[in-house]
Amino acid sequence: MALDSVEQLEATINRLLEKHERMKKAQESMEKKLQQKDSEWHHLKGQIRQYERERIEFREKLDKIIGQFTSMDLSD
Repeated sequence: MALDSVEQLEATINRLLEKHERMKKAQESMEKKLQQKDSEWHHLKGQIRQYERERIEFREKLDKIIGQFTSMDLSD
């Protein structure tokens, strides 16, 4: 009877160790994915800043062109 208890305890410990190892690997995988997403986020944030600067430059050029047309005397 004592041998069965020891074997059951050993089996339980082995299952817990296996579960711990699976959870550890899952956590490492999730941390890696999180790092990738964080990197993507920083990249996209940089792109947004670049697009905002380009939009401002485009708007300034467009305002300048509109201003030139406004100052022209197009009446005959």
